[in-house]
Amino acid sequence: MKLLHLLFSVLLMACTSENVSTDTVIDEDPILVVSDLIEGDITNDSLYVERAKINIERKRFTEALRDLERANLLDSTKGETHYLLGDVLLELAKQGDGSKKTLVLASNHFFTAVDRDFNTALSYKKGGEILLYFAEYIKSIDLLTRSVSINPNDFHTYILLGYSYRGSDEIESSIASFKKSISIKSENEEAYLQLGNLYFANQDSAAIQYYKTAIDINPSSRDAYYNLGLLYHTLLMYSESQDAYHKIVDLEIEDGIYEKAIYNLGFMFQEDLKDYRNAINYFIELTRVNSNHYMAYFRMGICYEGLGDVRNAEQYYRKTLDINPEFKEATEKLNKLLSDNEKYK
Repeated sequence: MKLLHLLFSVLLMACTSENVSTDTVIDEDPILVVSDLIEGDITNDSLYVERAKINIERKRFTEALRDLERANLLDSTKGETHYLLGDVLLELAKQGDGSKKTLVLASNHFFTAVDRDFNTALSYKKGGEILLYFAEYIKSIDLLTRSVSINPNDFHTYILLGYSYRGSDEIESSIASFKKSISIKSENEEAYLQLGNLYFANQDSAAIQYYKTAIDINPSSRDAYYNLGLLYHTLLMYSESQDAYHKIVDLEIEDGIYEKAIYNLGFMFQEDLKDYRNAINYFIELTRVNSNHYMAYFRMGICYEGLGDVRNAEQYYRKTLDINPEFKEATEKLNKLLSDNEKYK
């Protein structure tokens, strides 16, 4: 690092002495500057690491990986290089540009960084995060606990601990970890959301306040609105459930969460409120977003049958089976409908 700074200083002095504007040097892309230095010293591993750091800041992880692998070939004893290799491999895996082998390799680099006494707390943390992904909860808890023993102020490590404890069915420890995370960072949407989920799983209405706090922190938290809608529905609080689901609809992000919210609204009006016409409207909206949502067509068939509209009921049962011919319940509904209405048949 000191060598690189010295080289930058020399470069700046040379430009100044030749009456070249310092603005030119300041505006020059650091990647180009370091690349020029590398051309003059291709065996200097520190220069490759410096260029990798710039690419990491720019989220160009593939380019960073190439430089870090080169640096590690030149000198495999440096903990920083191993830590950065682990970090880049982990980021690539999170982006879907990796595999289980990528994560195993990342984990090995983090362990080497620990052995070299570099960024020990973060190395333990990220190694624990990888083990959490592999559902090796006990081992994950061990590494994450080591991490917080070194840095007890990392709120996110406690979130990871909360997940690991939950995975190992240590619910009280999971709750304690998420609460500890909140004590470090009060504006902690994820921790409040997970506490809501834990209390919801135990049918504890205290979950409501945790979800509401998550929403206070992030008024666009669709996960919190969705889970709150589910909880209210479970508690037979239909109006409140509808309000929560409609918050998702109002955000107009037409993805999987949107589809599930619309489906649940339709299901509520059909099954719980017996308001078939309102239910049909929701299912129509769902098929607009996803024309292959066979359960929406199936529910529409049930609604039309409930309204005594045999023709439309048959149409939507058949549409269901066009999309999913193996759906036995739709076949049974259709056959019974036709059997009960032989004249129509």
